[in-house]
Amino acid sequence: MSPIKRIGGPWIGTSLLIGLLPAALAACSPVGMAIGAGATVTNMAMEERGFINSTRDKAIWTDINARMLNKNSTLLQNVDVQVHEGRVLLTGFVQKPEDRVEATRIAWEPDGVREVVDEIKLGRSLDVGDFSEDVLLIQQIRLKLMFDRDIRAINYSVDCIRSTVYLMGVARTPAELQRVIDHVRDVPYVRAVVNHVRVRTDPLPPIPANPPVIADSGPVPATAATVPPRPAKSSQRPTQ
Repeated sequence: MSPIKRIGGPWIGTSLLIGLLPAALAACSPVGMAIGAGATVTNMAMEERGFINSTRDKAIWTDINARMLNKNSTLLQNVDVQVHEGRVLLTGFVQKPEDRVEATRIAWEPDGVREVVDEIKLGRSLDVGDFSEDVLLIQQIRLKLMFDRDIRAINYSVDCIRSTVYLMGVARTPAELQRVIDHVRDVPYVRAVVNHVRVRTDPLPPIPANPPVIADSGPVPATAATVPPRPAKSSQRPTQ
């Protein structure tokens, strides 16, 4: 089975890349590139964090993934990276505690990082079945957020690891954030919601002069509001 790597939300495996090549080549035409670039710039400018911060976040995301590839390609396959306003969220499953330590150290290396949130778990790597279920949940959640006029969906990043949903981004108000969490909880088979969204009025953590020292015993577990799914809905998938 070919390795699978989540890139900015979706996951891409070797076999999947073959099917995506025609679309990628079409996008490389002058017209396709112009349309794609224009849409990307417009979306970045519309986000609450703004165009400049969005550009910086993408640079940090690229830098972290490149460092993982150079130091430990296994981390690149098993650890997902989200960056929002200089805040880095690490999720996924690794087999060794030292891999969590290494991933956190790498995440602190790029300039402009304000915070690194470690949500990496110890356990077996995700397989195609995990991937398929998580992608389906992400798609359902994104649709719910997009069709709610009281939510600016572009401000939110949604990740899902083995049916646990991780939220990151900027909420305009606490009420908007609660609507987002409620939508996620309403999706069947979501096991829990881990919230790392910042409300717009809350201050951002400062950029440290020097990255913190990560002990070999492992990163400090992340603190976040973990919201269980609504009790009326089963969090277990039916047995096939």
